[in-house]
Amino acid sequence: MLVQKQPEGTYGSTQYGKLVLQLSSPLEFVFRHKEYFLTHDIWRLPFQFVNRIGELSQANLIMDTMESMNRSERMFTEAEQYIWGIGEGPVPELMGPIINEKIRKGIKLKMLGPEGALVAIPSPSPRNVELRGLSDIPVIIGLTEEGAAVCFRLVGGRTDYAGFSGKDPVFLNWVKDLFLY
Repeated sequence: MLVQKQPEGTYGSTQYGKLVLQLSSPLEFVFRHKEYFLTHDIWRLPFQFVNRIGELSQANLIMDTMESMNRSERMFTEAEQYIWGIGEGPVPELMGPIINEKIRKGIKLKMLGPEGALVAIPSPSPRNVELRGLSDIPVIIGLTEEGAAVCFRLVGGRTDYAGFSGKDPVFLNWVKDLFLY
């Protein structure tokens, strides 16, 4: 029973009804972006992040690669505390000068990429830079204190820069948790 009649004659949600409404939010998000999820593989993520996929509901789906890159560039330019990223190799050329300027200013940079494919930071490495390799890159992530972007791989494994971008605190927390995982 989802609703029940109250003593004064009105109707209200039962505890079960409230739970059903709460759990339907992630389904609504997935349904809204059905075309994206038909072609993108979220199953490379740990189950706990797939289970929390509804937390992306306040982010914007950006399907255009150039728009996605421009948003990431703007996000990195505006960063004042940290820049974290997961990618398939060296920082894209257009982002290099921005990243280098931020490193010089002392902003913390954490980058994850394929093992053996990260560009080395000249020795001695700045204390505000941390680079690590991963055996598998399931998503592309850009994250700062103000915004985030996450792009899932296409079914079949190819990289795609279409993905979700936003500033919603719940979305930022999901992306941050995934990066730290």
